[in-house]
Amino acid sequence: MARIKLGSVVVAVALIAALSGCSSSSKNSSSTSSSAGGGVSVTTPALGNTVNIVVSDTTGLTGPMTLVATPNAAKAGDVTFIVKNTGTIEHEVIVLLLPAGTTYNKLPVVDGGDPPAPVATGADKVDEASSVGETGEPNLQPGQTRTFTVKAMAAGNYALVCNIAQHYTMGMEAPFTVS
Repeated sequence: MARIKLGSVVVAVALIAALSGCSSSSKNSSSTSSSAGGGVSVTTPALGNTVNIVVSDTTGLTGPMTLVATPNAAKAGDVTFIVKNTGTIEHEVIVLLLPAGTTYNKLPVVDGGDPPAPVATGADKVDEASSVGETGEPNLQPGQTRTFTVKAMAAGNYALVCNIAQHYTMGMEAPFTVS
């Protein structure tokens, strides 16, 4: 009987010791910490330094497409974008500064000159005049990851888009805010 009680006490003490090593921080910066002897490592992402973007499709131009940014906000300054293509066809990401009163998913679509333009409208891409950065050439092939940094991003509302023919109109857009 004494063995069970002693074993329970040892487990309880170990649990309390492990939990007392955990703490939270209200800092808004990226940090990794670990304690000696196999402690727990915790990473707290910083708002604004690095943005992970996943671009994807299920069956090319015949199925849904997505562009997801995590986080979708940053602090003004240098912002690094890590873009991974998990889809079945090539993609890209362009960062566009939005004019006042414009939303990321209501950008005017223009003829980008890439086939195949939709027959009814003749338009298949958004205007890149307000681009502040992009993944660059060549486009990302399935499974590829590319990193790019936009230097000195100013506060404002942005759109993240895949601007390959028809991809924007098939849902490859996301809002992004810099404060």
